[in-house]
Amino acid sequence: MGNRRDNTGKPYEVLVKAIFQAIHNQEEVATLIVERNKTLRGKTTPHQIDVYWKFEKGGIPYEAVVQAKDWLSRVKLGQLLEFKGVLDDLPGQPRGIFVTRSGYQRGAKEFAATHGIILYELDEPPMPPNIAITTLGWIKYEVVFFKFPANSPEHEPVQELAVGLKPTVYRPRCSNIQFEIDPAWLAQNPATSQMDKFPIELNPLPIVEVILYDQNQASATNLEAVVREEIAIVKDEKPDRRRLVHVFAGDTFIGPPCTDGPFIKIKKVSFDLEIEVTARPAQFDLSRFVELVLREIPSDKTRTFLGRKA
Repeated sequence: MGNRRDNTGKPYEVLVKAIFQAIHNQEEVATLIVERNKTLRGKTTPHQIDVYWKFEKGGIPYEAVVQAKDWLSRVKLGQLLEFKGVLDDLPGQPRGIFVTRSGYQRGAKEFAATHGIILYELDEPPMPPNIAITTLGWIKYEVVFFKFPANSPEHEPVQELAVGLKPTVYRPRCSNIQFEIDPAWLAQNPATSQMDKFPIELNPLPIVEVILYDQNQASATNLEAVVREEIAIVKDEKPDRRRLVHVFAGDTFIGPPCTDGPFIKIKKVSFDLEIEVTARPAQFDLSRFVELVLREIPSDKTRTFLGRKA
C-alpha cells in the first residue's frame, strides 16, 4: 500500500509491543502472553494479529488485539470497519486497539468510539522549542535516570540506563516599583521642599535603564542589578509572589531620565516579585534510545517512553 512507511511494518510493531508491555509493567498488571505477528483462529478464517496480549487484572483474564500501522496518511473509516470485522470473528470478544503514528480521519474516530475500539497515536515527539529565559531568570537542572529491561533471546534480561536532564525554568517579573526619598536629605535641601510624596512617582522605564548614581552624581549601577541582588537572596525559598524591599547602604541617587531633571537621594526601593515556574520534560541523550509519545484518542492523555533503537 502506498501509505506505508516500509513493506513490513515490523519495527513499528516491535515498538508497539514493547510500549504496551511497559504499560502493564508500570500498572502492575500480570501479563500472561505478549506476542507479535500472531495468528488467531477466527470463527470463519484465521487472522494475522500485529500484537496480541493476554493479561490478568484482579484475577480476571483479558485479551487485547492490537493493530499497529506505520502509515503516512491518516487512518480511514474503512480500515476501522475492516478491523471491527476481525474482532467480531474472533471468539471471546477481545478488546480492539488501533495504533498509528499518522492520526485518524473524523469518521474513523466516530466509528471507534461507537464500537469501543481504543485509538492511539505513537510517534516521536516534535523537537522541543529552545528554552527562553528573561534577563532576570535562571534554569535549574535535575539529573534523571531511566531504566528499562533489555529483552534479548540470546542473553539474560539486564537493566539498561539512560541519563537525562530535567530543566525547570524560572522567570521573575517585578512590578509596582516604588522609591522612597531619604527624609534627612529632603529636609536639608530647600530646592526639594515641594517634594512631599512618599514614595515618589517616576517616569516608567525598563529597570535596566533606571540608573542609580553615587554622591558625586556618577553612574554607579542600575535598578536591574539591585533587583537581581534581592532575587538571589530569596530564589532558593521558591517564592511565588511577595513584596521585596532593598535598603541602600551608601548614598544613592536617582536622576534623569527618571526624574526629568533633578537628582534625588533615595533611601530604599520596593517592588512586587512574581516568579513563573515552568517544568520542562527531561532531555535524554538518545544516541542509543528513541523517545516515544503514546497519545490516547480522544482523551489526549499521553505517556512518554524510551525504547532502544533498532
